[in-house]
Amino acid sequence: MKMKFDFGYDLSRPVAVNDTVILMVHNKGGFTAKIEPGKTIKICKDTLKLDMLIGCSYGDMFLKDNADWVKIRRNDPQYQQYRNRIREEALEESIEAPPDNRNIHDDNTAQKLSYDEIQRLKKDKNAQEVIEMIVDNSETFAKKNKMAQEKYIMRKEARHVKLFYVRPCDLYNVCDCYFNSFPHKIGYLNFANLGMMLYLADIRHGYKVIVLDHALGLITAAASQRLAGSGQIYRLVCKGVSDKIVHELGIRYFDNIVSIDMDRYIPDGTSDNNASHTPTVNLLTSASADANTNPSEHGLQCEGAGPPGDGRETAPSDLVDDSDGSRKRALEADDNPMTEDPRGSSAQCHRDSDADPKKHKKTAVPGIYPLHSPSIEEVSGCQVVIGNVAFNKCDKLNSVVSAYTMKLKAAADAYLELGGRIVVFGQQYQPMAELQAKLTLSDEYVNVKFDEVFIREYQVGIPSGEVTARRCCPCEPAP
Repeated sequence: MKMKFDFGYDLSRPVAVNDTVILMVHNKGGFTAKIEPGKTIKICKDTLKLDMLIGCSYGDMFLKDNADWVKIRRNDPQYQQYRNRIREEALEESIEAPPDNRNIHDDNTAQKLSYDEIQRLKKDKNAQEVIEMIVDNSETFAKKNKMAQEKYIMRKEARHVKLFYVRPCDLYNVCDCYFNSFPHKIGYLNFANLGMMLYLADIRHGYKVIVLDHALGLITAAASQRLAGSGQIYRLVCKGVSDKIVHELGIRYFDNIVSIDMDRYIPDGTSDNNASHTPTVNLLTSASADANTNPSEHGLQCEGAGPPGDGRETAPSDLVDDSDGSRKRALEADDNPMTEDPRGSSAQCHRDSDADPKKHKKTAVPGIYPLHSPSIEEVSGCQVVIGNVAFNKCDKLNSVVSAYTMKLKAAADAYLELGGRIVVFGQQYQPMAELQAKLTLSDEYVNVKFDEVFIREYQVGIPSGEVTARRCCPCEPAP
């Protein structure tokens, strides 16, 4: 019987060593941190020893008071006492009209305290007292309406208060944390879109699932939690794939996650002649297609070294990604890959790595490698093909995005069973529209949908979308 907490942390127990938690900075973003004794991290422009988080509960708040981090209660009367300055809403029977900001001009002359005086206050008083003094010495604060007063205090909190929360590493919090702080690293996949993908995919106990994950392992982890050790997950390994979030969520059961080389198992994807089945398709496009982003730090690139078989392959240990421990070097192919023994290529790779001592970085945590070589029959008959295609420089024309998007259709053509589903999320509109057109014109797919998923902060001038299709059964007429 599988352990209940092989697919996540036990949130009823305190934080322990080697747990991964989310540290959310007040009024800002957050990040994940693995609890290791003696480790020091930077947070709120300050330092924090992770030893003090051992034994605390999820939801605890820590405030920088003078030179020490102290744990505070949410209902502490001393915490945010300055919020008592915020005006109450006007009574309904009040005849006087509520105030507005039309006559308030923010020209930096309303604050009685000078910059030097505020700096001296910060040395002698704590952050709460500093904000109280700043609010009391503002000539326009009392004239602002309630919403403007709230925004004013939030700006002062972001500048003067050093406060963070300890959140659990579950699927929602991790997705929300990355989307608010590092959205480009998960392909701008927020939890609403992730939840829609999982709902449309309808992953059930015992399913075989093919996953192309350009979201640091977010989709792979979600599928693993839903299968709970049953079925099989075939993880397509290619450029941009990582499993960082899989380990951050506390997943410790990897027997049903099989890494396979996408270039070896998936056809080119540009031809329509290799279709042999009929699935259900859902494609979503993010609203952040034109966002300016930086190159990802968690990508890896892999090339196949032979035909699919019954053996398994290992990748050399050079070029290790420091951010998630994934190995990034490609497997080297022989001149005649169709007759090569996969284990022979693996042994040669290890002999090459022995010459350089820097290549020996071992970890006990299972990663994307070693690559497996299941037979075509083992991979065939999948009920779900799900994935997202994302690269950091998505504001530029990237032919790889279109190629990888078409590869997902090729994966469905080759391995998806009748009545299966394919769900795809993408950042760029054009590749998703091309995929939707091919699925609609094909006799193999029905119920093709392409939805534009708008996110509030990206609604102006940035498109997004989603597509779904269903594989027709022999008794159903093709559209």
